[in-house]
Amino acid sequence: MGGKQASRDRQDRFWELLRQGYTAGAACEAVEVHRTQGYRWIKAAGGRFPVAERPRSGRYLGQDDRLKIADLRLAGAGVRHIARELGRAASTISRELRRNGREGTGAYRPYAAQKRCDLRACRPKPGKLADTRLVAVVEERLRKNWSPQQVSNDLKRVFAGREEMQVSHETIYQSLFVQGRGHLHADLHRHLRTGRAVRQPRGLHFTSKGRIRDKILISERPAEASDRAVPGHWKVTSSSVPRQAPRSALSLNGPPAI
Repeated sequence: MGGKQASRDRQDRFWELLRQGYTAGAACEAVEVHRTQGYRWIKAAGGRFPVAERPRSGRYLGQDDRLKIADLRLAGAGVRHIARELGRAASTISRELRRNGREGTGAYRPYAAQKRCDLRACRPKPGKLADTRLVAVVEERLRKNWSPQQVSNDLKRVFAGREEMQVSHETIYQSLFVQGRGHLHADLHRHLRTGRAVRQPRGLHFTSKGRIRDKILISERPAEASDRAVPGHWKVTSSSVPRQAPRSALSLNGPPAI
């Protein structure tokens, strides 16, 4: 372990000297390594100064955690024992072994597992609708005036067990509405029930629900309506209705007793 740490310290010092303007040969002499080793470091970094890794959140497994998992796995420890040693949930360790372990053999290689994790974390990722086969199937159903939810449910039924041929309704909406994610034809929004070409947040747009269609404003009514010459144009007001006289106390209580 001490040899690895010393080599890492020399490498860090090597890059620090290069940043200060040292040549590769002079930096190798300063850290007391052969020039071949210095050129190996430069080649491994792609000819550029290495960027320091950002500190990882304790929520996710890091390289040290994966090294411990590999050591405990080789010692024959079970999933729950490994979880207790790392202070993690057993489901986290089980998922790590399942996703990043070698298929078939069950072997777990920590450096390969870390590389797979880093590749999955890269952004942006290709969308599901970048597949031309899936796009053709989705467009066929949209042209039948199916809703994105119906398309998604039908794909789950028809292509059960084939994740590459399934897509969520939200992804379909984003492909139709969000600029830069459009893998579907632009005219397919006309087959949606709303017919909108852009997305509107719920609660911020107005609909025709509850409104009177073909309504006529009072200011637009014909002149004969103001004359009230036609019985249908009469306006009943409280002043035009005869008021009923209040009933007397005798009528309320009935005839007086004899």
